[in-house]
Amino acid sequence: MKGRKLGLIQMCTYKSASPRYTTWFGAYTDARHTTVTSHFSKISGNNLSSFKYDCTCTDSGTYAYVYPGTFGTIYLCGAFWNAPNTGTDSKAGTIIHESSHFTVNGGTNDVTYGQSSCKSLAISNPNSAVTNADSHEYFAENNPALA
Repeated sequence: MKGRKLGLIQMCTYKSASPRYTTWFGAYTDARHTTVTSHFSKISGNNLSSFKYDCTCTDSGTYAYVYPGTFGTIYLCGAFWNAPNTGTDSKAGTIIHESSHFTVNGGTNDVTYGQSSCKSLAISNPNSAVTNADSHEYFAENNPALA
């Protein structure tokens, strides 16, 4: 997760549109940027190693889930264990995705899943993209790498 934390901190340096930002969150506005920066700042302030990772979920088609009001507990499921450590749809990205759902971190939603759908959402509805957990995951994973 060390590399992920650097990526989260770098989010705060995006003061204008960049390919990485616009791919996952759409057209740049100060208000949307403030929302996304707030989410990533809160997540980067979490001590992820102190979270409780509950491994009792046996659903092979699910990566993980959380109860947004129960900060710090992530339920890891079957698809999580088959994911790569980093890169697209990774274990690291899953932790970012789930952490963004916690109410104290911004309380993102699952508007849509997958890179193609998230890219489309950024174009068609950037206000929803900034509240979408997978958009946060893909921004953090940065695969393929975007500046």
